[in-house]
Amino acid sequence: MVLVRRILYNILPLFLARPAAVRLPAASEWTYEGVLTWGSKFPKCNGARQSPIHLQTSKSYFPPLAPITFTNYNVPLAGNLVVKNNGHSIEMEIPPTTNGARPRISGAKLPGIFEAMGCHFHWGSRTSRGAEHVINGQRYDAELHIVHKNVRYATIAEAAANPDGLAVLGIMINIGRNVNRIYPGLNDIFNRLPNLINYQSSVPLGRQITLSQLLGDVNTNQFYTYEGSLTTPDCSEAVCWNVFPQPLYIPLAQMQKFWAIRDNKGAPMINNFRPVQAYNNRVIFARG
Repeated sequence: MVLVRRILYNILPLFLARPAAVRLPAASEWTYEGVLTWGSKFPKCNGARQSPIHLQTSKSYFPPLAPITFTNYNVPLAGNLVVKNNGHSIEMEIPPTTNGARPRISGAKLPGIFEAMGCHFHWGSRTSRGAEHVINGQRYDAELHIVHKNVRYATIAEAAANPDGLAVLGIMINIGRNVNRIYPGLNDIFNRLPNLINYQSSVPLGRQITLSQLLGDVNTNQFYTYEGSLTTPDCSEAVCWNVFPQPLYIPLAQMQKFWAIRDNKGAPMINNFRPVQAYNNRVIFARG
């Protein structure tokens, strides 16, 4: 018993000091119509390292910076991939790959090794663009986020309670003319959108893909990186952002499918992006 008490005495403070897992709010608890008042219900949304921001080359630092290392991104994802309308976005959970391990990222300014957990989209409307990050004065039509958690933590909720808990890749998407690029994986998601009009509807992707296929032909050696937050409530300041400035171009017909989606109240799910937030003396690093 003495030995047991001694062990408990040594390890109990570690558990007591560990931040409690974050409860991420349900779709019914917030709206994009009320985006400017999120902070009244979710105080973290008033924090000093909020996202998204306006990324500017002229205000960024270009130190010697290692590239992002992608592991298992070219290995097929296992199981049945399902795309879902969650009331605020179109999302897909990312399972382990066929080799049993999850796709991972490391390197650059990432404070550890991060494993992919899910992805979702932000977009505008027929009359407005909807990417969350603005890059050198330009807002693109949509933005894809691939969300990763630090392998130190067991769940997204636990990771969100820690400043080194999450890492997100931001991929810009823009409407192009005479687009001749084909993005396997991304196109599979776009082609399922007509089956995801209503809240909580879901549909199998129907084929096996790799996570690298969601990156398209983006130059992953060029990116901005900074310390930020989730862009939806509760706005936890736990994210190392890595945003690629080069957009993927898709046909208008594919983007129009997003504009037909409905939210959890049955209204058109358009302009599901948060306005840019203040820098608050943060340092923005860039590579490339």
